Amino acid sequence: MAASSSTHTAYPAEVYETFDSFMQQVIKDTYERGAKRPEFVALVLASGELIPMAWGRMRKSGLRELAVGVGGVVALRYGLAYIISGPVGLALTGFTVATMISFFWSNQKAVLARRKPYKQLINDTREKFEDIQARYHDGVYDAGERALMVEGLIRRMLGQIEAPVAEG
Repeated sequence: MAASSSTHTAYPAEVYETFDSFMQQVIKDTYERGAKRPEFVALVLASGELIPMAWGRMRKSGLRELAVGVGGVVALRYGLAYIISGPVGLALTGFTVATMISFFWSNQKAVLARRKPYKQLINDTREKFEDIQARYHDGVYDAGERALMVEGLIRRMLGQIEAPVAEG
């Protein structure tokens, strides 16, 4: 179900339909607010670690046993492949895998301090997004109400991403 034509939305229709599109929008918005910041790299890292296919490949290849840094680079690669495969890829022109990995190595402590909280944030947000979708499909919310709920969820997630994280 797509939002009705009378519903004004802040994002493309697919952002309201699937969690992947929702996350790609969050990543795009985070990128546009300052791409090289530890928040962006940690978000891509956490996203890459949450992709079931990527995680399965990392487990099969034994990379999980390697240093966090090397595993992080692999997750960054998968995270970048994930976001570049969607509409966010257009926003990342000029920000290469090598640039991101270089930033990751230089700012590893700041990035890794955010990784675990962001993974939890993504999981929690997925649950909320799926609840909104279920209520929409059950007729509890109409398209406009769903759009407002999803847009609020994006704003809350961006606020939590930009909130200071205790490093240590």
